[in-house]
Formats: sequence, C-alpha cells, structure tokens
Amino acid sequence: MQIPDDRLSAQLGQESRTSPLRCAEIFRTERGWERCHLDQHNPGIRHHVRDRSWLSSGNTPRLRLGRLCGPACTWPDLVIPYRKGTGQVKT
Repeated sequence: MQIPDDRLSAQLGQESRTSPLRCAEIFRTERGWERCHLDQHNPGIRHHVRDRSWLSSGNTPRLRLGRLCGPACTWPDLVIPYRKGTGQVKT
C-alpha cells in the first residue's frame, strides 16, 4: 500500500531532488496503519514506527518490539485509522 508523502503533496510536485522522501512502508498496529519514520532506504534496513521495527525483504516481517526511535527517525508519527472499529477482534 502506497501512501502519499505529506511533504510532497504540500509542495504539489515541486520537491527538491536533494531532499529525502519518506519511506512508504506501513505496518498494522492496534492504533491503525502506521507509516515508517525513516527516509527511503534499502530493503536490508529495518523499518521503524514508535516502539517496533521490522524487515520487509523476506516472506515474513520479522517484527521486533521495544525498539525506541533513534536519530534515523526523522519523520513524525503518521497513523491511518482503520475504516471501522479498532482493528481488534471482538470476543
């Protein structure tokens, strides 16, 4: 799923070639779909949101919990809420 870059949409296609673009990877959490905090990067680098990181280069995301933001996290939280409900299974 590709999500438009906030900076690019604000500039209506007038982005600079020297400014980095936000990574387009998203991850489903209890808060909604969260977008990676990093600039675009190669598939071997772990994606990151709030307290978790993952790799998308294999068949499974290889999730790690408890990973706090570091200096590479240059983008703010971007959470896309689920269309209906919380995304959690009701029992």
